[in-house]
Amino acid sequence: MKKKQNEKGVVVMVQPSSSLSTADFEKLVAKCKSLPPAKESNRSTDYIENLFLTVLDYQMKGIVVRCAIEHAKSVVSDYAGLKRLIAQYPDTKEGNLEAAQRLWGYNHWKRFGLLRQLVDFFEERKVTTQDELEKWVQEADFEQDFKGKIKGLGFTLFKWLQVRQGIETVKPDIWVHRFIEDTVGYAVNDKVAVEALEKVAKELGVHAPELDIRIWEYQENLHKKLRPTRLRIGEAEDFDYAPV
Repeated sequence: MKKKQNEKGVVVMVQPSSSLSTADFEKLVAKCKSLPPAKESNRSTDYIENLFLTVLDYQMKGIVVRCAIEHAKSVVSDYAGLKRLIAQYPDTKEGNLEAAQRLWGYNHWKRFGLLRQLVDFFEERKVTTQDELEKWVQEADFEQDFKGKIKGLGFTLFKWLQVRQGIETVKPDIWVHRFIEDTVGYAVNDKVAVEALEKVAKELGVHAPELDIRIWEYQENLHKKLRPTRLRIGEAEDFDYAPV
């Protein structure tokens, strides 16, 4: 075992191996088996919504993400409309701030900059519809097709994009990592987390995206019980309402 600091500066034990031991894997199977069926779905069959979720739905409160996307639906109705809106604003902090305020009703200027890059990325690959997106994620390899293409969008968000298209995988976000660490007693890297839970899903006869959201709902409910009444919702740049 090795020691390292997690995102909160707390020292945790980390498993240096490339996989879980048999005993620890069985612990994970048993814990996952105890989870109830998911109440919600993490599937998204709307191309524009998938673009928004990719740049918004990480390290952000779910209610903020939902409100931003609902606002966007009243502003743009299709992909052509989204492209027109993007083209109306310069790719600067000020331009992206104004565009984010108009599109999402929030000051997500950095995330709007990511949206620009994501739209360009898919345009170059002729992925501009939901059907084309689903085909792309089925064939895409992170190392060859996505890694380093858009600064700020890495392995976890690539996996989250796959999960939303029904690919048999999970996203190694903070909820998944906490779940595994609480279960086996130490932290693992993203690759081990994904491979372990994909294997668990097969053993339990559950679709991996279903297991992913079961873990999220379990961790979210646990978090609600433990967190204080006064919430910290992150940096002002990402979470302040726009003055609209």
